Amino acid sequence: MPSFTHIVPVCEGDYPNAHEKVGELLAWFQAREMVEQQPSHCLFENELLGYRLLAPIASIWREPGLTDTLDLNVCGLELHAGERRVFHPLEGAELSFVCPACGFDQGWDALTAIGDWQAGDDDYPCCPGCQARFSINQFDTDAGGTDVPWAFGTLGLTFHNGGVDFAPWFLKAMRELTGCELRIVASHL
Repeated sequence: MPSFTHIVPVCEGDYPNAHEKVGELLAWFQAREMVEQQPSHCLFENELLGYRLLAPIASIWREPGLTDTLDLNVCGLELHAGERRVFHPLEGAELSFVCPACGFDQGWDALTAIGDWQAGDDDYPCCPGCQARFSINQFDTDAGGTDVPWAFGTLGLTFHNGGVDFAPWFLKAMRELTGCELRIVASHL
């Protein structure tokens, strides 16, 4: 089943210097020969360019069975920088949007707040339950750990047909490189 996994540094506000940071992230992967040097059409959306995954990238996942997917037409790294983006699962996606103060869950009614954030109109959505305002990434979106979380940001990595369960050393390296906690959003088509 085709899949993709997003890694999103979560921070309050837009990621500073996202375009520079995405260049550093790409250089990190290329220095380890984990992705090709030149972009190609290796993503689900064929009109977009990404960086084809190479065999050494298997080390970033706990289960190195990735080599079976390297021959697929769609098998690449997509980099996101600058534009506000909602990173979410597709198939069977649910949305919890739980206030960190009072626990009120807006569910799908939060789409208006998410749209306002994405448009740059409101960085701190208001909870309808208690009227408190929080940074969008402070709302719990994974139903208390029982569902795939959503993430909101201006910097992200997407692995098309890569693995899902990242190795601890890799996540530590990404945290150090970005200076942020990470949110992993797994998805299937």
